[in-house]
Amino acid sequence: MKSPTSKLASRLPITPSRQPLTLVLFSADSILCEGLLMLLTQSRKFSPERDAVRVATDAAQALEFGGNDSVVMFVDPRLAAVAAPALLRLNSAAALVMLRRGSGDEKQAEELRGGFPIDDELDVPPTVLQVDTLLRRMRELVYLRGRTFNQGDGPSENDKLRRLNRIGVALSNERNLSALLSVILTEARNIMDADAGSIYIIEAGSGAPRARRRAGDAARQTQAAAVKRSDFTTKMFSLRFAAAQNDSVNIPFDEIVFPANMESIAGYAALTGEIVSIEDVYRLPPGVPYRFNATIDKKFGYHTQSMLTIPLKNTYDEVVGVVQLINKKRDPSRRIDLSEESHKTLMPFSAEDIELASSLSSQAGVAIENVRLADAIQKLFESFVFASMRAIEQRDPSTAGHSARVDRVTLALAQAVNEAKEGPFKDQHFSDSELTELHYACLLHDFGKIGVREHVLTKAKKLYPWESDAIAFRGEVIRRELMLAALDDELSLLRKGASVEGDEVAELRMRLQLQVAELDGDLEFIRKHTEPGFLPDDALARLKAIHAKRYRGRHGEFPLILDREMHSLSTRRGSLNDEERREIENHVSDSWKFLRQIPWTADLSRVPEIAGQHHEKMNGKGYPNGVPASQTPLGSRLMAVADVFDSLTAGDRPYKPAIPLERAIEILEKMALAGDLDPDVVKLLKEAKVWEKLKLKVVRLSDATPAQLAAQ
Repeated sequence: MKSPTSKLASRLPITPSRQPLTLVLFSADSILCEGLLMLLTQSRKFSPERDAVRVATDAAQALEFGGNDSVVMFVDPRLAAVAAPALLRLNSAAALVMLRRGSGDEKQAEELRGGFPIDDELDVPPTVLQVDTLLRRMRELVYLRGRTFNQGDGPSENDKLRRLNRIGVALSNERNLSALLSVILTEARNIMDADAGSIYIIEAGSGAPRARRRAGDAARQTQAAAVKRSDFTTKMFSLRFAAAQNDSVNIPFDEIVFPANMESIAGYAALTGEIVSIEDVYRLPPGVPYRFNATIDKKFGYHTQSMLTIPLKNTYDEVVGVVQLINKKRDPSRRIDLSEESHKTLMPFSAEDIELASSLSSQAGVAIENVRLADAIQKLFESFVFASMRAIEQRDPSTAGHSARVDRVTLALAQAVNEAKEGPFKDQHFSDSELTELHYACLLHDFGKIGVREHVLTKAKKLYPWESDAIAFRGEVIRRELMLAALDDELSLLRKGASVEGDEVAELRMRLQLQVAELDGDLEFIRKHTEPGFLPDDALARLKAIHAKRYRGRHGEFPLILDREMHSLSTRRGSLNDEERREIENHVSDSWKFLRQIPWTADLSRVPEIAGQHHEKMNGKGYPNGVPASQTPLGSRLMAVADVFDSLTAGDRPYKPAIPLERAIEILEKMALAGDLDPDVVKLLKEAKVWEKLKLKVVRLSDATPAQLAAQ
């Protein structure tokens, strides 16, 4: 059979200048695509007879060009998160060009450069000269690659190796275990033309799921393990059926866990560390310990024939998982069913397939191990974060749970931002890494309180207990002094001949009763206004009068309230005086200073900034820096609303009962009008009904007690 290239012998040969190009604009930005489309088609280096321009707005559309050997893919960095499936399927002759904006896409562009072999970059908007130069270079590049990789009837060994290298780059950049397993399985099947496949992860113990906190949600964490083969004889391990794919039959995926033993083909490969290649699973060689489970074939009308099972090993030759490829096909587009005709397209996996599978499995094993180790580090760090949060709460048990609740409410607000289709947040979006960053910032937002004196941190009333006791003791001293002074006056009258029953003595005793009653009234008034409620003007005036008053007794004049006590009693709202409030407010800057000492990774670098600005105000009158909303991260503004919301509705504060939900929303709205909080975020909280989604324990107005109704 002649090579396809021989059919061109009677035609003009394809030279670099005559190489056709399919220019694919992979971007969801319609304005960008329209501008580039015009520049490309008007370029002197564009040939309307040979070239074509196409637009792909998502990965599914871009996948349609995977088999085209004349593609130049122009990739928008803003699609970096979803571009992997399309870019991995590109023909080896294809070229990749990254569109480079002036600013705003640096992070996504870096991810794209790190994940895929970018051939060139094009500024947006480009000049005419840049477009002409790029088209000339890409035409030459695609021509040369086509000659190198696409000679003959099918994919060459070099072509497969090039794809294997691209897959390796993609695997090394994937940090999510579930997504990583999907990439491994998809690319293993593609490179070996397998119709179906599955992947298993080795786990310690019985494989029971564990739960952990992650970005405000409970996420299942497997017990993925790296195991030496000798360990299988002394320890218990399981195989978790973690991913499955099938091009011919739609089989519902059900994640199951089963013991790792020699009875299953996957278990045998895991235990022995050997690759198992089977031509026909229904005709196993005699003497093998494993057997084929035909349940899926019978239940879904599928026919399994050839199978390649590869153990995945890390750099220490420890098994971390197993990949199982099913039914190698001569025609990759053919569906497999129970018909004889479809069976004829099946073939055994070749020695070349096994060699490629070995290479892929080594890369995949190392990638899984990297993710596993990264996850272990992540769990270690999260444990530190939670331990730090609990250390703060133990110093102030009355606010235990506050940081976790603020975390949940803030992340629920962030999710509502992501779901916004209209309004001020329609163009805002938190990525997964930004949600994790916000998660840590919320948990650690009050860490600076560890430097606040404990009696200030836990102060429940305007006066400390010892200050209230001192006033009460002083009152008793004054009471005795009044009584002693009255007795001295009465004795003096009696010595002058006054009668015990006379009017003078009676008047003296009445005056003592009035003085004691006045003292008791002052003491009761002080006791009432040590509570952290709002202090009106008339109450402040009476406190000042009591402070100025002097009670005359036998041994002189006595004040009931000292200056430092009056200073605290004059607090208009809450329980903290000005100095104590400043000390509490300093916890924000202390949190910022502490968190800046931690060597955060690049994707968590803004944790100190977000945590350190949750007390800033829209009008620029907040603390610690007094910056306006335009200089405050959105995450901080979300956290600010969540922080106040929890402070109002929490029922565990010693200085006040929980405020009913309806009144709490009203207070938030008033604070927004005053410039303290972001009004858009307050509106988002109200419309999203976050308290219902999170099932928070809030008091409704209809169920409120008198104390809750009166709370400020």
